[in-house]
Amino acid sequence: MTISPDDDGRASGSPVAEVTPRPLAGASIVTPGDWTELDLDPNTRHTSVRRAVRQAVIRSRGLAPDAVALIRMLDRTCKQAIESGAFYCASRVIEDTTDGVLVATVVMQLQQPETVPLAAVPNLSVAQRCVVLAAVIKDDADWSGANVGVVTLPFVGPAVRLRVEDGGTIVQYIAPLLGRYTALLVTFTCTCPPYAAVMTELFDSMAQSVALHYD
Repeated sequence: MTISPDDDGRASGSPVAEVTPRPLAGASIVTPGDWTELDLDPNTRHTSVRRAVRQAVIRSRGLAPDAVALIRMLDRTCKQAIESGAFYCASRVIEDTTDGVLVATVVMQLQQPETVPLAAVPNLSVAQRCVVLAAVIKDDADWSGANVGVVTLPFVGPAVRLRVEDGGTIVQYIAPLLGRYTALLVTFTCTCPPYAAVMTELFDSMAQSVALHYD
């Protein structure tokens, strides 16, 4: 049995047999036109960071005095994304009359969720794995303030959704992949608490566009 976008066992509530997945080429997401994808190549990331800040300054001249600080911030974001094994990172810089600068980012990566080893539940369907993951996270004291639930992404399938507010907003989707012990992680962050509700709505809308691509 091979995995395909239309054959992932997610509709079944019963355990599924081990499968041989098709090679996953990657994942994509649709971002608003004023977002900038950042280059995660360590040798060239500085160029994309400067371009992102330059475009932000062109949109909002008031950001000009913060240009150097923004370059450092986005460069640090890129570095952290690279170190975490991410394959995609995009950013949006917005001038805010109250707090000065609003920075929002989205990062995508494939990795083993730290909350529970997926190898421990190899015969569960994707939907069942999500239920297990959500239950473990809810019982974890470190995530006591998180809003946790299981949702369905149109082009991915079941995923665990977490939302945390702690000096900013973090919305993360964890989508286990059938036949693998890894998951797709899509993490949205925003540094400006006053816009938490608006940014959360935007992040959830963007997540609806996430799609998996197979060779």
